[in-house]
Amino acid sequence: MLQLVFAIFLMTGAWAAWRRNPLYSTRSTLRSAAVALLAIAGVIVLIVATVNLTANRSVAVAASALAAVIVFGTLALIFIIQAVSVPKESKPASVPHSVTLVTNNRRKVYTWLKVFAILIVAFALGGLIPGVARYVSLTLGGLALSLAIILLPVLYVTNRGLDQSLTAIELDPWVHWQYTPEQWQQWSAVQAARLEATPPSFVLRRDWRRFLFPFAIIIGGVAFFVPGSWLYKGPYLILICAAILTIATLSGRGGAAHAAKLHAKLLQAAPEAYFGRDGIFCDGVFSPWLNVSTYLLSAAIDQREPRSILLRFDRSVPNPYGPTQVIPIHQSVLIPANAGGDLARLQQELTARCPKAQIALA
Repeated sequence: MLQLVFAIFLMTGAWAAWRRNPLYSTRSTLRSAAVALLAIAGVIVLIVATVNLTANRSVAVAASALAAVIVFGTLALIFIIQAVSVPKESKPASVPHSVTLVTNNRRKVYTWLKVFAILIVAFALGGLIPGVARYVSLTLGGLALSLAIILLPVLYVTNRGLDQSLTAIELDPWVHWQYTPEQWQQWSAVQAARLEATPPSFVLRRDWRRFLFPFAIIIGGVAFFVPGSWLYKGPYLILICAAILTIATLSGRGGAAHAAKLHAKLLQAAPEAYFGRDGIFCDGVFSPWLNVSTYLLSAAIDQREPRSILLRFDRSVPNPYGPTQVIPIHQSVLIPANAGGDLARLQQELTARCPKAQIALA
């Protein structure tokens, strides 16, 4: 019962976040939901058929077949839902087959591949330990392997699409700005100083009352829907509430804790900015204009010296303990000298590409 309540709660939050997205339309959403339900029904039929066909086989054969079908079905569901739910406006632009795609985004997947490989090897070695530790280690290793099999292909395909978009932008940009090393060093220092001056958004001693209502909901849900004694429920609630407060405190520390890291990151990035159909590449990061999870809200001129373009995005992030979070993202792009013509083109192109965003660059 509790799982159903949480599932409804999470689905409602995800729906509300998707409803805010400029790409939302009732027709496409209903079509995607219908296809997703058909795909889920197909996977259920495939699982039932596998169980029936392997009923008289050995436990090893039956378990292996069922595991393979579950992995295949999960990946198929994810890719089918992605294919039907991603509007054509956010699909990456095509590039010639002879062009080699950049790997800026896929490199993140290679990092995760190494992390999973280390975890799996470590848990496998832990399985050599006799006793209870062996079973615990092998169980954790199995979970890590399952996550790797599911997550890595999805991450690779998603980031390959971003690399395709970035490649298309570099081949045919709206605007391409390049900066001298001196300009870039100065701009990096300015951005770090501005971030350092950002005050904390959450201070535990000041803002702890914000969590009284969410914690009351969590405690009430566990009290009414989770069986068992408070000997088990109490430590669980303490752990969850402490984790939420810790995350809120760390994420709301303000800019001073991140300024030095940002400065070092900017100095390592290429001193250039690309604007194109699919998004912007600046500070070594590619940001799409329109995406299922990320979309442009506004673009304006920041008149502080040195002058820059201030881009505001919203990003929807799933939250396992509540509704989907919508996180604001700010991107500043240094405006070079004599860029009046470029700003006029950006005004025209962004207005057409993101009609629901507020564009004020001319």
